[in-house]
Amino acid sequence: MLETDVFISGAGLAGSIAALSYAKAGRNVTVADPFIDSYNNQKDYRTTAYLQPSKLFLEELGVWEPIEDSAMPLEVMKIIDSSSAKNGDKIKSQKEFKSTEISDLPFGWNVKNSLMRTALKRQIDRQSNCKLINSSSATDLVCRDSMAYVKLSSGNTVKAKLVIAADGRSSILREKAGISIKTQRFGQKALAFAVTHSTPHKNISTEIHNSGGPFTLVPLPDFNGKPSSAIVWMENGEKAKRLMEMETKSFEREMTVRSCNILGPLKLASKRSLWPIISQIADRLYSQRLALIGETAHVVPPIGAQGLNMSIADIKFLSDLDQKYPDQLGSIDTLIEYQKNRIFDIRQRVAGVSTLNRISISSNKLVQNVRAFGLEHFFKVPAIKQATMKLGMGNR
Repeated sequence: MLETDVFISGAGLAGSIAALSYAKAGRNVTVADPFIDSYNNQKDYRTTAYLQPSKLFLEELGVWEPIEDSAMPLEVMKIIDSSSAKNGDKIKSQKEFKSTEISDLPFGWNVKNSLMRTALKRQIDRQSNCKLINSSSATDLVCRDSMAYVKLSSGNTVKAKLVIAADGRSSILREKAGISIKTQRFGQKALAFAVTHSTPHKNISTEIHNSGGPFTLVPLPDFNGKPSSAIVWMENGEKAKRLMEMETKSFEREMTVRSCNILGPLKLASKRSLWPIISQIADRLYSQRLALIGETAHVVPPIGAQGLNMSIADIKFLSDLDQKYPDQLGSIDTLIEYQKNRIFDIRQRVAGVSTLNRISISSNKLVQNVRAFGLEHFFKVPAIKQATMKLGMGNR
């Protein structure tokens, strides 16, 4: 039997950040991940925008410095509505949100997921008190007042004071703890890939709304001497599948039109990946000796850079709890405090992002006109605009 202070199921971004956080605080940590080294990097062409609070926390963990030169600052967020055009290639209305209106720092910094995974893995490998078990996953959970016991697919059992479920939206540990979930399905999938273009992005992140979901361009460092951006293109499932299978030249023409040509012709600079879009929230974030974080606790569509930043907020609060109550790791009182602190913000953000996604999907002309009118006029009120930007960055 393996004994540890903290056991973490899942070594994705959220699980790895949690592992490093506890290890840096002096806890003995064991992490089980069903994948082998580097598997998570092979098919993930996504990026993540780390908002100001998340970047600060990653700096404290020593993760940010190794990736800093490759992190692209996001200084302007632009939202475009192109729903009036037959082909979706004309701008109907647009609004810019500049980080200088509320801060002397960018809104966030865009980083390739593969790069962040590598940086986290290197940091974890340097921690003598953090053990990573690859090709192994949690299969069962038994909790007692003072300890939890986790059975692994390898046949081993881990004994821990605190178990953290970071094993994703289909979490085994969440199921074993009897925690139910609420799921919304939108009939969408998202394509993720990188492009080059002729016009510099000027550190502007752009969401273009028409129907089917937003088409989002997020700045990346230059690639082969050309300006580059990451794209997340949300569409209904059938169309997304057609786009995924489309021949490269045709796909490039299609995405250039969908981008309203704001950066010139787009050229594919990576493979394409396809991801299902849902929103999901657990009924509660804890059970005896168990805390849920990341996509085990909440899933949102990729709008407004909320997903992983919500996960980091989960981890940051658990880390603060451990510092506040060092002798109560995994106690029911600390887990109830975690629930009370995080659940309202999580519910608010899941509901808000899900609503925005439903609005962005609509092909109804009335809904599209209301969306464009609201974009054009609602954010002319400075107080509303600033409050929205602060909320989006993780402030309450």
